[in-house]
Amino acid sequence: MHSTLPEEIEAFRMSVRRMAERHFAELAPRVDAGEMIPDSVRPLLAEIGAFGLPFPGEVGGGDGSFIAWAVLQEEIGRVMPVLGIYLQVNLLVAGILLESATPEQIRQWVPSLLDGSKTGFMAFTEPQTGSDIKMMTTRATRVDGGWSISGNKLWISNAASASMGVVYARDPDDGLSMFLVPTDAPGFHVGERIEIMGLRGTELNALEFDNVLVPEENLLGGKTGIKTTVLRKVMPIGKIGICAVCVGLMQACLEEATRYARQREQQGHPIIDFQAIHYLIAEMVAALEASRQMVYWAASCK
Repeated sequence: MHSTLPEEIEAFRMSVRRMAERHFAELAPRVDAGEMIPDSVRPLLAEIGAFGLPFPGEVGGGDGSFIAWAVLQEEIGRVMPVLGIYLQVNLLVAGILLESATPEQIRQWVPSLLDGSKTGFMAFTEPQTGSDIKMMTTRATRVDGGWSISGNKLWISNAASASMGVVYARDPDDGLSMFLVPTDAPGFHVGERIEIMGLRGTELNALEFDNVLVPEENLLGGKTGIKTTVLRKVMPIGKIGICAVCVGLMQACLEEATRYARQREQQGHPIIDFQAIHYLIAEMVAALEASRQMVYWAASCK
């Protein structure tokens, strides 16, 4: 497996795998039972450059490839998928800033996201309109010295532990603009954690913006309006990362199924000796490798 990747990426894979198995495997069941991802994981992730891996070194990134990023997410997904989601959201926030922010905004906000000292969230989805841009109701109004933001967001990852977020809101021209909102801003409220069926350790909350005041310099890019080209460029990064997490989860399922088939006996033989079980495992391997290569191909296009 993975024979198409360069040796240095395979070496990186093994270093991530060793770290994940050593530090995250024990933690994963507790987080899945409802605990929050502890702050102690941040230095470990920062040690391997996880937060800024695919971004340029001049802004604090790791100068890595998106294939290396996909491999990182795959190995984390194999052991602790919710951690991969946490990383992916942070990466999306940094990516949006690098594509849209002013040089001063990049200097102020991006380095701390890429070194893992701070966490970001992206607030797009709303309770009544989902992710439909045309129907978004959260509104930003001009006030003296800046903007007042009011509205509600739903299904927002990382908000409970974040220090800042990119918030989408309808501007006075009835278009959409993005704002950098610190989580300690008056009027910003994080609702109760949302319980979901799987990946239960995911930080997922509703947000309320009650006349949240942000200064003019927190208008992302320094002007109103969202370039759809930015979204089209950045959002696929999130999809690639989440798909890589799922590939890692598929790998874990294959390993667990194979382990069980070697241990479970019927008629005096491990069931892995039976041809019907061979077929099932072969189908799992084929689906896994097809998915893996598709993710690598998508990552190579970035």
